[in-house]
Amino acid sequence: MTALALCRFAHFMATMMAFGVSAYLWLYAPDMLRHALSPPARRLVAASSLIALLTAVVWLALEAASMADDWSAATDPGVVAAVLTDTSFGRAWIARLGLATALVVAAFARRDDWPMIVILSALLLASLALVGHAAMQAGVEGVLHRANHAVHLLTAGAWLGGLVPFLFCLAVYADYTLRRDALTAMMSFSFFGQFVVAALVLTGIVNIALVSGHAPFPPATPYRELLDAKIVLAAGMIVLAVFNRFVVAPRLATGKRALAVLRATSLLEVGLGTIVVALVSVFALLDPA
Repeated sequence: MTALALCRFAHFMATMMAFGVSAYLWLYAPDMLRHALSPPARRLVAASSLIALLTAVVWLALEAASMADDWSAATDPGVVAAVLTDTSFGRAWIARLGLATALVVAAFARRDDWPMIVILSALLLASLALVGHAAMQAGVEGVLHRANHAVHLLTAGAWLGGLVPFLFCLAVYADYTLRRDALTAMMSFSFFGQFVVAALVLTGIVNIALVSGHAPFPPATPYRELLDAKIVLAAGMIVLAVFNRFVVAPRLATGKRALAVLRATSLLEVGLGTIVVALVSVFALLDPA
């Protein structure tokens, strides 16, 4: 289970980074700022897309080994092919491998086709709702659960992944030619982030209700312990986001101290978000009792 949890973590993070970074540049950055931030953003998205593809392949192999209850099955073409063609996980994974491959091609292309990268990475991220707990329910409830989980994944990626180009904006804020555009992008991300976080919280509550059918407290099982830790950390991220939006951001024009505080709190948000993704990568493999 450890190998699969690590693989899931790397895949989740890579896919969220590809989506969040590209969406930020496409939706929030004015042309001049987008041009300035494109080189580091492209390198990050290219690396993330490659990691997403590689971990998707490894994830498939680990699932094959788990289903066969034999580690050698991970490298057995016959077993892997059977998983791909004979299981719902495999059929979903064929589509995901295609999306991951297309994302790598788009990310490594010479031109900055951010809309295409956003669409491909969004589909790759949302399609994770086709496997795991959300895929275990049938009928209308199952469809609604998968749709809800897809929105939850996209909002998480938009927030966590978007914090990285937000930090890029803070880095170029000292450049007077880019300051206005950087401020515009950061304020747009902060404003729309309120709705993203609200949707993230709402879909998270619905996910908990659909997966376990009861409140996550008290932490009486390993699943609930990790879920509760996730909730506490996510709440901490929300507190930091509110502090940045209404306390620190309005003081950016007053001096460097606000800029330093905003950089530190944003880095802390990224750190907490990374831990949250790690927790999800583990407890999603446990019995949601």
